[in-house]
Amino acid sequence: MADFVTLRAYAKINLNLDITGKAENFHTVEMVLQAIDIFDTVTVSKDDEISVKCSDDNLPSDENNIAYSAAKEFFCYTENEGGAEIKIKKRIPTAAGLGGGSSDAAAVIVALNILYESHLEDDQLMAICESCGADVPFFINGATQLAEGKGTILTPLPNLPECAFLIIKNGTKNSTGEMYNKFDSLGEIEHPKTAELVEAICEGDLYEIAENCENVFEYLYDDNFLSIKQKLINNGAISASLSGSGPSVFGLFETKDKAKAAKDVLEDEYEEIYLCEPINCGFEE
Repeated sequence: MADFVTLRAYAKINLNLDITGKAENFHTVEMVLQAIDIFDTVTVSKDDEISVKCSDDNLPSDENNIAYSAAKEFFCYTENEGGAEIKIKKRIPTAAGLGGGSSDAAAVIVALNILYESHLEDDQLMAICESCGADVPFFINGATQLAEGKGTILTPLPNLPECAFLIIKNGTKNSTGEMYNKFDSLGEIEHPKTAELVEAICEGDLYEIAENCENVFEYLYDDNFLSIKQKLINNGAISASLSGSGPSVFGLFETKDKAKAAKDVLEDEYEEIYLCEPINCGFEE
């Protein structure tokens, strides 16, 4: 039996994001999520209690850390008596709309399933994930998925054709709840065409995929956001959009070389800029 499990917890971008309605206490969405090869390293060991040590001192190390909550939910679900020492080496930018905390939480659940030999199936793992947050279940299998409802109704999609992304994080993140409240105050808007995006992915047509990368939260951003989008396009991106509720903007490129060329031009202007590619799996040891 392993003494510890170490996993790569991959980030995600939203190829698109649409808000389709509002229920009593949540919004309904349609969005296509894509795992990318920026990752945190999450190491989990058995222990008597739950503890979290994170390389980013700005993140909490107690029950306010979603990784702590994930371990607590795992033990509650499985009725195992035990604990976990969780160590997280951060590489995914925090408060960026890239799902770093959610990916770490899912990694903890997967690691504990291995350590405690619980033999949970994916649907059980995702049920635990959902108790931690609506965007956590995606990370169990990662790759490319359509998310609907609260974001927890997941449909696997084919892998993207060859491409790369350049991500620029510029500015601070507003809370997701605040962004949804601001969205509610908007009037009529043009919604993303999720069905067209899904069809383009199924056909492997990168240019049609690019045509349909849209995010309704873009309506809440100012000219600085539009400037970043335009700079990415001016430097070779075939489309650019927001990830999650922001503030990260990604450009979609035909090749990694083209994305790198754009990074070489823009990295003097933006401190947080990341070159990455799609990753077609969940966690890797």
